Amino acid sequence: MVTINEVAKAAGVSISTISRVINQSNSVSLATKNKVMEAIRELGYTPNISAKKYNKKSNKLIGVLFPDISNNVFGRILQGVNSVVTPLGYNTVICETNGELEKEIHFLDVLKNKQVEGIIMANVHIPEEHMLWIHRNNKPVIYVCQDIPDFGLKIPISSVNMDNQQAICDMVHFLYNMGHKNIAFIGGPLHDLSAGKKRYDGYMKGLRECSLNTSQDLISFQESFTIADGYAGMNQIYEKSSILPTAVLCACDNLAVGAIDFMYDNNIQVPEHISVTGVDDSILATAIRPSLTTIRHATFDTGVKAAQLLLEYFSSESFKGSSFKMPYQLLRRQSVKHL
Repeated sequence: MVTINEVAKAAGVSISTISRVINQSNSVSLATKNKVMEAIRELGYTPNISAKKYNKKSNKLIGVLFPDISNNVFGRILQGVNSVVTPLGYNTVICETNGELEKEIHFLDVLKNKQVEGIIMANVHIPEEHMLWIHRNNKPVIYVCQDIPDFGLKIPISSVNMDNQQAICDMVHFLYNMGHKNIAFIGGPLHDLSAGKKRYDGYMKGLRECSLNTSQDLISFQESFTIADGYAGMNQIYEKSSILPTAVLCACDNLAVGAIDFMYDNNIQVPEHISVTGVDDSILATAIRPSLTTIRHATFDTGVKAAQLLLEYFSSESFKGSSFKMPYQLLRRQSVKHL
C-alpha cells in the first residue's frame, strides 16, 4: 500500500502539504496542488477516509450528469474525473439524462437533495433554466464538451471544451490539401452550441478560407448525433445533390459511421468514391473498415481539468470560473483518399 510519505517524496513536498491538499486548504498554491494531485494519481494513493470523518462540512459527493453513459467519450471523461476525486475520498453520483431538459432539471434537484458539493455536466445545450437553477442553489457546475452562453448571471460555473469551430475548420483544410474541392457536411442540431453550431461554423469558415463554394444540397442537419442520423443525413445529400461530393465531413464519429453504412448499402466505396471524416475518435473509429479519419479531443484530460476546477471552487469561495480550451489532434486513417 502506498503511504503518504511516498507521495510527499514523489511530489517533493512535506507530509503536511499533502494533508493540506487532501483537506482542501486554501494555503496551498495551485501549482503545488496540481503537483500533489499528479503524484497521488501516478502512485494510486488512497487517503485514510475514516481519519477525516470529523469533517462534517463535506459529504464527499460529486454529481455527474451525462446524456448517454454508453458513449465512450463520456466514459473517458468520467475516468479523468475519478482519477482526481477518488484519491481524495470523493464518490461520484452518475445520472443519465438522454439530453432532455426535464430530466436534467429533475436530476439536478435529486443531486441537490443528496447534498452533492458540486456537479460536472455534459448536455446537448445549456438553456436558461440551468442558469437559473445554479443561481438559486449556488451549486458549482462544470460543463464539459459544451460552451457557456452568456446569460449575465453571476454564478459558480465553468466549462472545459475544445475549440470546436477551429477543429472542424482544420479538417476542411486537411481535406482541401488532400485534393477535395466538393465537401459535404452532416451535422447535429444547431441549438447545440458546441457540437452543433460551432462545428457547422467551422465547416463554413474552412470553406471560405479555402475559397470553396457553398451548396445547401451538400449540407444536412439532424436532430441528434446517432448512427441512424448519419445514415439519414447521407441519404438526404445523395438524393439532393446532382453529383456525389468527393468527401463528407461529419460532426461526430457516429454520424460518420452512419454515412459509411449508407454508402455500403448503395455500393458506394469509401474512400475510393467518397472520403468520410468524423470527430471524437470513439471506439468505432478504429473498429470499422475503412478506419475513420477523425479528430481526437483530450477527453480524459477534460475530466481531469473539470475535477480540478471543482476542487478549486470547494477550496476558495473567491475562485472565478472561466472557459477552458483543451487540445485536439487530427488523426488521418483509411477513410480519406488523396485525389
